[in-house]
Amino acid sequence: MKYRTLIELICNASDKEDAINTAGDYLKGEIDFGVEMRCKTVSLWAHQVKKYSAAGIAVVMVFSALLFKVTPIASNEKTGTPARPSFHNTCTITPALKTKHRADFKQEWDEKKEEAMLEYLKK
Repeated sequence: MKYRTLIELICNASDKEDAINTAGDYLKGEIDFGVEMRCKTVSLWAHQVKKYSAAGIAVVMVFSALLFKVTPIASNEKTGTPARPSFHNTCTITPALKTKHRADFKQEWDEKKEEAMLEYLKK
């Protein structure tokens, strides 16, 4: 079985370069004091399980969030189209229509919209 060993050396140093040199001297056996060493050994299998389980949990959380956020929309009974997935509370932005006679089209559209609203209110 393979094992993973972590060695942590703690020393007083003025900068990064000095700390690296002190750790090198300690590992060579040139320094006997002023350095504290901590050592932890774990099986490699346990380390890999911890490492990949965190990534797996993150992936599961993202997919579950999407799963709970996406729901099917009811199908249209008149045309018989099947339901399709969609996000809750989404709005679509329609770009401006490019017609030759914009003013006439807008006026006709407003009239049809008002008629539809009146018919809806009459029901």
